[in-house]
Amino acid sequence: MSVLSLLKAARMQPPVRRVLAVDAGSRNLKLLLAQSDFGRLRILKEDLVDLHAEGLVSADETKAHLQATLAQWGRPPLALVLPQHLSISQVIEVPLTPEDEVEKLIHAETLKLSGVSDSRIVYDFVASKTPAKNRREFWVTLAQEGEIRERILRLGIEGEDLCEVTTTANALMSAYRAAAPLSSRAILVHMGAQTTVVVVLLAGQGAFAASFQMGSDFFSRSLARLQGCPEEAADALKVEKDFFRGSHAIEGFLEVVDGWAAELKRQLNEWFDHNPSAAAEVASFELIASGGGFEQPGLLGYLRTEAGLDLHAWPKSVQLNAVSPSPRFEVAFGTALQALGYGEQRLSLLPETYQVNWQRRLSRQRFEFASSVLLVLCCLALLVGTWRQASLFLHKRALLAKVQAAQQTFQSNAVLTAQLAAQYENLRPLLAAEQSATDTLKTLALLRESRSNRSFWYVLLADQQSYFTLPAPTGTNRPARISPPVVPAPERPKPPPMDSFLGPALPTNPPPAKPGLIAELCVPEEPEAARRVLGRLVNDLKLHPFFSKVDLLSDDLHRSLAEPKVLIPDRHFVLALDFAATDFQQPLALKRAAPPGARSQAKHPARLPTSPAEREDRSGLMP
Repeated sequence: MSVLSLLKAARMQPPVRRVLAVDAGSRNLKLLLAQSDFGRLRILKEDLVDLHAEGLVSADETKAHLQATLAQWGRPPLALVLPQHLSISQVIEVPLTPEDEVEKLIHAETLKLSGVSDSRIVYDFVASKTPAKNRREFWVTLAQEGEIRERILRLGIEGEDLCEVTTTANALMSAYRAAAPLSSRAILVHMGAQTTVVVVLLAGQGAFAASFQMGSDFFSRSLARLQGCPEEAADALKVEKDFFRGSHAIEGFLEVVDGWAAELKRQLNEWFDHNPSAAAEVASFELIASGGGFEQPGLLGYLRTEAGLDLHAWPKSVQLNAVSPSPRFEVAFGTALQALGYGEQRLSLLPETYQVNWQRRLSRQRFEFASSVLLVLCCLALLVGTWRQASLFLHKRALLAKVQAAQQTFQSNAVLTAQLAAQYENLRPLLAAEQSATDTLKTLALLRESRSNRSFWYVLLADQQSYFTLPAPTGTNRPARISPPVVPAPERPKPPPMDSFLGPALPTNPPPAKPGLIAELCVPEEPEAARRVLGRLVNDLKLHPFFSKVDLLSDDLHRSLAEPKVLIPDRHFVLALDFAATDFQQPLALKRAAPPGARSQAKHPARLPTSPAEREDRSGLMP
């Protein structure tokens, strides 16, 4: 089985969803193609072929035409109408027995009804809803299998998919129930070319079915005999003129119609005689006429007024979206309903071999339909997966484009940053010198203010780079420190050590030179007073933010650069004034941005001055 065959429209239909009803009469061939789409019934095509007008007189010609039509319509499953005179439909009463015994009793009754015959009997039955005391009623239809097979061979459809064989009576009941579902009592009269079929519905179910060999051809032959014309001419006259009243009325033809009406009444009276309860309510039965024989002008009016048969035309369904067949297609429509499972009393006379073949076809069709559904689901899953992968691909491509754009922007920013850094490096020495000069001037101003009202003087002020790199003056020796004379003072407490005023001592080997100044001063006070003056000076200088550290310089780093004449032994002190580190002192390092909340160790912000006013404010100089 190829995938292409599964995708064909005909095979995508669920099992038994399309059927072609074949109603083959002696004069007309009626074909009706119906389809059920999930409970919605549709009539796709209707075709009526006049066999005599088309020249299809022989059986071979009829077969050829039917095969051509089947090939044109896609060879759907077939449902065949069996003429009523080849079957028997009757209500059978059986005792109240278990279900497994019912079929045996019905089988025995069908043998009695069929009589002595060498042909096998095909029958089917359905329970009737009419109440019966201590009895069960079944509507049974039977026919000889040989008659059914001969009918199939005559039409040349023995090799087709045959899904249903039903009788004219059962097809009429299904069609009428579809057109008038609320009608419970009706008498259906169907006039064909050779036969008139009579069906009685009681409680909406079949109660009686019979046929007699008097149809529209019987009227045509009688009219041809009375008019002295060929039968074909009589058929044409019968459709064109009203022979029941007016100048065209023919007395002999009226007697023929009265004979037909009498036979119909006889058939009905026999049934009413056996069913007195139904005869008491005979007026409640509706008489419904169908078939091409009733299309003769004036016939229905004459039967109502003169024959006492109140026959009405076939009803049109008033339900919404209801399907109604065209005139003359009532039997074919009812057959299609039976095949599609819409009939309430579905009776099938399909021979056993055809039933087996049809069940095999159903199984194959169900498998093909399930495979088609599975294939569609797989395709949908594949499409969804492909769509999802395509979406992910497009999303990733968009992200890649964003990353590439961000990378290009980053590279551009890096180039601009490098250019800015190069320009800054060209200016940084100048800015560092300016910053150092500014801090030096501010320090000079502070040192000058610090001498106010204090008895000390500065003997040396030098930047640390010069202080630690310039050699000491030759021939000049620093005078040795002479401890001042100690005055006995037993009652005075011992002064606290100098470390308590000056803070912790400097490391033993600090870096020799830092940005800042070295200030040497002499304090001509007693040791304790000198220490207090020196401590206050150091604390005052520490308050200014442009100093990172103010402390005594260790003796091992002390250089003898001051003039000895201005020095007082043991009253000479050296202070290291370290300037706060700024970004101008080191080359610019491009680093990542600091996390939020982090504080820089530098006293000054690592930001370049952007204007002269800002730079002047940064230096702290007054105009």
